[in-house]
Amino acid sequence: MQDPDPRTLARAREGDLGAFEELVRQYQADVWRFAFHFTRDRSLAEDVTQEAFLRAFRFLRSFRGDSKFTSWLFRIARNCAMDALRSRKSTMAKEPPPPVGPPDPEARLELAAALSAVTDEHRQPFLLIEVFGLSYQEAADVLNLRVGTVKSRMHRARQAMMSALAVEEDAGGL
Repeated sequence: MQDPDPRTLARAREGDLGAFEELVRQYQADVWRFAFHFTRDRSLAEDVTQEAFLRAFRFLRSFRGDSKFTSWLFRIARNCAMDALRSRKSTMAKEPPPPVGPPDPEARLELAAALSAVTDEHRQPFLLIEVFGLSYQEAADVLNLRVGTVKSRMHRARQAMMSALAVEEDAGGL
């Protein structure tokens, strides 16, 4: 995932609403997808996305550039999602994540089912790295974890997905 043009980011930091709107257009879909995978609820993901961009706008002047802008934005989105889930008292209906991966509908369904077999703890780094293209260090920054922990969780996520795909393959052959 590419960081925004530094000039656009600088203008947005100075309060230029047009520049901030460019940032929203550039990253809104990715933030929503991340929020949806995190919350497993479409309307909650919309609320989380909106709140994440409101917070990003509010705190953009304090963005120091120590990490990539996208890492900073995903960390805000993660925090907003965690806040939303904490404040929600009722249990959420589990909805399969939107398909990611190959365009073949059957393969997409298999991957979505396999991804649902991965625990939330392991799904977060998997999505950040494999779906959104962040590096291990960037994912560690977003999740506030050590890089080694992210690598370990990625390994376990891949193992869980491979097991789920193997089970599906075995079931399909019967």
